[in-house]
Amino acid sequence: MSEPRDPRAERGGARDPLGAPRSAPRLRLVRHPRAAELTAQRARLLAALRAHLDARGFLEADVPALLPHAGQEAHLHPPSVQLHGLPGALWLQTSPELCLKRLVCAGAPRVYALGAAFRGGREELSRLHQPQFCMLEWYRPGARVQDLVDDVRALCAVAAAALGVDAPDPGRALTVAQAFAECAGVPLEPLLAGEDAPHAFARAVVEHLEPALAREPGWVFVHDFPAFGAALARLSPQDPAVALRVEGYLRGLEIANGYVELADAGEHRRRWAAERLAREAGSPAAPEDEGFLADLRAPGLPECVGMALGVDRLMLALLGGESLAEVLPFRLELA
Repeated sequence: MSEPRDPRAERGGARDPLGAPRSAPRLRLVRHPRAAELTAQRARLLAALRAHLDARGFLEADVPALLPHAGQEAHLHPPSVQLHGLPGALWLQTSPELCLKRLVCAGAPRVYALGAAFRGGREELSRLHQPQFCMLEWYRPGARVQDLVDDVRALCAVAAAALGVDAPDPGRALTVAQAFAECAGVPLEPLLAGEDAPHAFARAVVEHLEPALAREPGWVFVHDFPAFGAALARLSPQDPAVALRVEGYLRGLEIANGYVELADAGEHRRRWAAERLAREAGSPAAPEDEGFLADLRAPGLPECVGMALGVDRLMLALLGGESLAEVLPFRLELA
């Protein structure tokens, strides 16, 4: 929600209670004192991730980050950009998801992108968030979230070797209900009983589940989400109350998020409409990707799974740090 305008700002700027001019917040770019060392570490890490996927038949896609549309997730805010001489706004992408899926529709069965993604909002300037971050996202044939779990474990081992640290314990995979009960000691069913179930569930993840997962010695992969948390995942054919989605946590940090991919264009549009309604006032959605929906109809999206992994967070977890500021050569912060 945008802040109300201060009428004093149009008469020479806002002032503090004592009458002195008050400067507006501004951003600055901060270079890490060990920027050269971090750059070398990150270069080894990125090269290792690429080599691992390339050796397994994945094609690296150089997809555009600036498009006339964006994803519709209600909790994400793709930054808009107005370029001189061009009509209308363009949008920096919160992930390469839509373009990568269109490539799968076009016949590239194993494909990935590794590079910058973008998110707006004041909350993106925090210990574990930056407006620009490094994301690895990949798609492969199949219909099992276990394949994505195996991918993440293998990529993590490669990343640890590149950084010169021990790989973490491969950990365990739990359903959402098991994770709440066994790790957090909270039963899931009461959270799903009321009309406010999505918000109650989200609060419980932040307040109970994620702190509990921080005490786990290795990876925890949480799967079988409630249907309202499906995002763009398919629902289980055996139980439509369950979404075929998995999230990977390491040291309590959400590192990876993957789906058995939804291929139905009509269901996509229905979910996007629901996401628009869930947005806060003053936070309009970007235009929908009509080309993506057309590709879902023909030639269609083959049965596939996809995963997005936060590279900065993975590096942070492997090195045992507490803030992204420790692993980024450059970061934005408020001056």
